[in-house]
Amino acid sequence: MTSKISAFSVFLLLILKNSIYLRAEDDKPPYKVVLDKLVKEKEAEHIVKTDLTFDKVDGEVLVNGQMEQLVDLDNNYKSLIIIHHADEPDGEYKKIMTLPKKGICELMQKQYKNYFYESLKEHANAPDPDACPIVKETYVIKDYPLDSSKMQKFLRPGYYRIEGFLYHNDQDVLKYSIYAHVDET
Repeated sequence: MTSKISAFSVFLLLILKNSIYLRAEDDKPPYKVVLDKLVKEKEAEHIVKTDLTFDKVDGEVLVNGQMEQLVDLDNNYKSLIIIHHADEPDGEYKKIMTLPKKGICELMQKQYKNYFYESLKEHANAPDPDACPIVKETYVIKDYPLDSSKMQKFLRPGYYRIEGFLYHNDQDVLKYSIYAHVDET
């Protein structure tokens, strides 16, 4: 299965992959994150144009494509991520976490640098996490694997909606929602 997504969505999934679930017992069974769908609720093509795909191959998701960043991004651009959980696919989603609004440079220098950059730079001309502003550029990503094995202690079964917002000068300019579920393997 292939579906087009934005680079911001890739970042949201990486957040999901590394740090957003409640900690569980050490002896719990392994879990797997399954991407269900992406909903682009508000686009910002004057800021970024994307042509990325998630390709599910043999139980693994590979990210491929490119992102054309049309403006320099600094801390005047901020992200906000809200995570919701439901026990059933048609159940009511309840907010379980809000990651506070952060400037893009701060986000790059902390979460991106600590969790994603080392693995991402092997598959993309990824921006330097210490550079601010992040200068306009076309970024290409090839066969970047989304692997849930590193987050086993944070997973719990159920259904997730991850809402990601991008703000510029306190105006929301972009919103994506990612729907995923967690299964026991």
